[in-house]
Amino acid sequence: MKKNNLPQLISIVLPCYNPVDGWCQTLENNITELNGRLSSNRIQYIISNDGSTRLDKSKVCVLTESDNVIFLDNMVNEGKGSAIRKGTMRADGDIIIYTDIDFPFGTDPIVEMVKIFNENPECWFVYGNRTSEYFKKLPLKRQLISKGLHLLNRIFLSGHITDTQAGIKGLRREILPEVQRTKTNTFVFEIELIRKLIKKKVDIQSVNVFANPSIIFSDFSLKVLFREAVSLSRIFMMSWAWNDAL
Repeated sequence: MKKNNLPQLISIVLPCYNPVDGWCQTLENNITELNGRLSSNRIQYIISNDGSTRLDKSKVCVLTESDNVIFLDNMVNEGKGSAIRKGTMRADGDIIIYTDIDFPFGTDPIVEMVKIFNENPECWFVYGNRTSEYFKKLPLKRQLISKGLHLLNRIFLSGHITDTQAGIKGLRREILPEVQRTKTNTFVFEIELIRKLIKKKVDIQSVNVFANPSIIFSDFSLKVLFREAVSLSRIFMMSWAWNDAL
């Protein structure tokens, strides 16, 4: 879809919380690469800071000297779901894609998502599907958590989708209201979103994603695990309440 005969605009939303050293150069490298690979498009980059306590604002100023880079400075750490909602709210693109600020899967899945949307007008949402090789690289605790989430997804999402937690998704602007209507602030907000889309019978596709060799996987603390469990329980309760109301 084009407006005023301009090239299609794509918004890349980048949730950000205390990125590792060198994040700015990594981001600049990926922006340069993606701009080259999608040269027929206009690309808007939105950094959605989620209350980072260590973020060099001077580097942010250098990034935002470019007209296509926007920095949203959310002062309070509310969670990844909140950062993505705020970032997508600022997005102007016909296609909106979000991924982590360190581009853990590189630019390949972004290019593939854009291709899917351009070639299949019936597709409205694309998610990243992590391969078995990806899971082998995870710390043991995260492997176990991921397997548990896969099982819950098979039950909760009627077997349509098992991998909801790869940090890259793409959507058409028309379903942006569904993103904004999610209530979950933490990592598992995507389960709530995908649940909504399945109920609306939205056409959903996937792309396989592979971790960059340089990515260092962090482990989850007990505090984070408890918070995610609470959020997941809330999603289940909201869904059951919604079903009961039908």
